[in-house]
Amino acid sequence: PLADVQAFAAFLAPAALAEWVVYAKPPFGDARHVLDYLGRYTHRVAISNNRLVSFDDGHVTFRWKDYKHPAAAKTMTLEADEFIRRFLLHVPPDGFKRI
Repeated sequence: PLADVQAFAAFLAPAALAEWVVYAKPPFGDARHVLDYLGRYTHRVAISNNRLVSFDDGHVTFRWKDYKHPAAAKTMTLEADEFIRRFLLHVPPDGFKRI
């Protein structure tokens, strides 16, 4: 339904009327510290190699964090097709650039 221009505009209207409060921490240290901090977030991949546990018989097993239980590191096994589908959700669309 959001493909319709008017429906999309109506969907966005409450956000345009909201009073947004932006909080930004003051920079810390020198420029190198700021770049190191940003680099940890801007150059991440969807899943790092150390989280991949195994690939057997068309199934991928990987580690994930259960944020409902902070100390709980768990493993999940998915069919390879489903794993790839979920991974590709993190690939930016054409025209978008990673920094």
